[in-house]
Amino acid sequence: MQSQKAEHQAPLPLWNPSPEVMEADREHEQQTDALRARIAELEQMIEGYETLLSELPELFERKFQQRLEPLMERYRLLARAQQMLGEPALPLIEEPSQPLSDIPIPFLEGWRNRKNSHERQSERNAA
Repeated sequence: MQSQKAEHQAPLPLWNPSPEVMEADREHEQQTDALRARIAELEQMIEGYETLLSELPELFERKFQQRLEPLMERYRLLARAQQMLGEPALPLIEEPSQPLSDIPIPFLEGWRNRKNSHERQSERNAA
């Protein structure tokens, strides 16, 4: 058995924490409360931003309609004036001078030729 020295002192009991520990705990609780309040504030901001984001498509649609309405009114007035003058109606989109299928697309013909030659070769190999 080991002998204990006379100057040995037992640690403070857990139910009586030191004043420094109690002060540190209070500061920690205050910091925690401040952080929780900040989190709640930020969550409210996020909810506000999400609400704004959900309203954004509708806002764009309204703005588009507001800007489109004067243009459509001008088009209606022009169409009515042409009808009164006996001229043919204005097309909404200008007709292309040559059909789209006749407009050459770069590299498309080469690709079609290579594709057709590969198909012919695979048919020959299958036979």
